[in-house]
Amino acid sequence: MPPENPTPQGEHDDQALLIEAGPQLLTRLSATLRTARTYDIQNQAFQRQLQELIALVDRVLEQEDELALAVVADYFYVNGVRIKAQAALLSVYHGLVGEFERRSLGGIRILPGASPAEFERFVQLFLAAEDPALAERLVEAAAEASIEHILPLPAMELDEEDVSRSLEDKPSPANERGRAKKVFWRAVLGTKKIVLRAKSNGRPDLRYAKRLVQPVVDSVMRHEYSIVGLTALRDHDEYTYAHCVNVSVLSVGMGQVLGLPRQALADLGVAALVHDIGKLAVPADVLRKPAALDAEEWGMIRRHPREGAKMITRMTGLSALMLDSMRVCLEHHMNFDQTGYPDIETEWGQATMSRIVAVADCFDAITAHGVYHKRPRSPFEGLQYLFGPARVMFDPATLYALARTVGLYPPGTVMVTESGHLVLSLSPNPNDLRRPNCRVLARPDGSLEPEEDGETWHPMPEHERVVRVVRPEEVTVNTSELLAA
Repeated sequence: MPPENPTPQGEHDDQALLIEAGPQLLTRLSATLRTARTYDIQNQAFQRQLQELIALVDRVLEQEDELALAVVADYFYVNGVRIKAQAALLSVYHGLVGEFERRSLGGIRILPGASPAEFERFVQLFLAAEDPALAERLVEAAAEASIEHILPLPAMELDEEDVSRSLEDKPSPANERGRAKKVFWRAVLGTKKIVLRAKSNGRPDLRYAKRLVQPVVDSVMRHEYSIVGLTALRDHDEYTYAHCVNVSVLSVGMGQVLGLPRQALADLGVAALVHDIGKLAVPADVLRKPAALDAEEWGMIRRHPREGAKMITRMTGLSALMLDSMRVCLEHHMNFDQTGYPDIETEWGQATMSRIVAVADCFDAITAHGVYHKRPRSPFEGLQYLFGPARVMFDPATLYALARTVGLYPPGTVMVTESGHLVLSLSPNPNDLRRPNCRVLARPDGSLEPEEDGETWHPMPEHERVVRVVRPEEVTVNTSELLAA
């Protein structure tokens, strides 16, 4: 089981193989499970993935007595060494966390001598254990299937002192951030399910969306702004779905600033989560086209608000949440000055929820997609744009709410302080928007902070102030990985 204290620097050389193999292990395991859901175990595609997983396991076992993959407090460890959730690995990482959680599984021990047949049987049992009844007896089922070298470890058997879950109840920046990451990634993966189901049956599941949004509302109402910081994550495979979650998180934060009651915040979060569902009606090659759209393609894009509203109407029953979601789908590109789309011949004003979502949607989009600019704007540049050239398009109250939600230096902004520190904004500080919660990247003497356990400011000290915001092309560190850490 993983140690409570970080591994001393002097031991890193001895653990080089585990540090290198950990991310590969998660990638191979995820690919094997994904392929097994699609193909029979005798299929070449599955066998190829399985052989690559076994080869990696054997490589580790040449040096180690066993391979123990454990998930503790939403982090994976291989033989006690934490596997970093790098930006490119995030969707795999959090997807597997969910797989283990659904089976109440704390880890898997793989001993030398595990045969390909044992791996095949274990993968089949693991997938079957999505059924809660089978998950309860996964250990017994593995023994009955004569799987002797791959041992599932139930979460309840983990030592409580190692897990230290009681720490989650103690207020600290690290624990708040851990809770935020759990809420954020569950929402991303849940949104993926909503979109894929809507693609097959033509209607989004608003009740499931509400279950995803409720923890977001709880986090914002507790003034835990770490979840706002996670909206700055960019370089990962699930951005299509993360955009919906980002807009939902930002919208709920803005609604809180504007004084909306809890129920309205929950409905706003759901409507924001499904605001772009109409893009399912737009051809994928048009949505992904890197070049400028022609008139016909632009017409397809402009139809997605109407298509989203139509999809909501296909749901059974009628509720205030349906009407709010329908209206947000239809109106989130209309603009406050009536310059947007779709064109409405009669006098029409955006609903309050639509005005909020419009700002959140624009802010997240222009800081993520190069098609809006020669390069994506930094979060700080995105805020400048919305308060500058684009301000006439949005309700002034919602712009104010955005600034209160993300701060003057939004998460992802790299800054130089008066003392000469180079810092990365992690999340806003609602008590003083000029001094966000930060991670130190470099000290005044030019020395770099270590990637692991580097200094953080919660918030920036009162004697510090920002003297310059660094342009993205000047930044040499991977800010997405630091934001995800």
